[in-house]
Amino acid sequence: MTGPFQGGLPAERLHLRKVRFAVELQDAVTLLRVSEGVKVVAQGLKGKPVVNHAGLFVWLDSNVGDLQSLTVNPNLLPFESATLMGSDLKDPLTTIELSPKVSYPFTFGITGLRGRLIESRIYSHDPIPVQNAALHLQWLDSDDVWQEAPTVSHTDENGEFALILRLAPNQVPKLDVKDCVDCVTVRLSATRDQGIPRSSDDLKILQGYVADPSTFGGSPKALIFAWDELQP
Repeated sequence: MTGPFQGGLPAERLHLRKVRFAVELQDAVTLLRVSEGVKVVAQGLKGKPVVNHAGLFVWLDSNVGDLQSLTVNPNLLPFESATLMGSDLKDPLTTIELSPKVSYPFTFGITGLRGRLIESRIYSHDPIPVQNAALHLQWLDSDDVWQEAPTVSHTDENGEFALILRLAPNQVPKLDVKDCVDCVTVRLSATRDQGIPRSSDDLKILQGYVADPSTFGGSPKALIFAWDELQP
């Protein structure tokens, strides 16, 4: 199965030739395979990958020991690019989840939020965006313990981002049935330049929806986070 986005790469049946290295790309939101419309480059391996009938990117007749890094360019698809070094790649199969960009077409049933990260709310002209910060959600479970969402996203050139909360079947969030029925308590965790993570104040978002400024009455300040307000 492949994702809903279209492109074009040649298909290659896995059993026709010996596969030396393979990559599986997954949509981090739906967990469907993405095999079209993206460019995958393995630095150190000879030739371009082909896509087999299962939707995997495969390299044939290559020396895996020469593999230095792997880059995924989503082109026009609403995913972030990804780069993995050789030490992060698994032989013979590496699975990479592609994080959503702000432009991702979220559907009902997905929990998350779209927002923006700026340096400070105190500015004379336009706010300065925080670029390329690594972000993910923390969420409060039914035992009042904070958990880490596995999907990491990054701010773009405008400081904008999209975050999702994907729960495993055995994970149960603590729901706020008093003030906001079916709301889960989350907070933003942000890291820059591999430094110490910082967290936002608690925020309640409705399960099954991706929160944006319209969720909070269309306030232009809704879901704008300031780096100097985040706490270590």
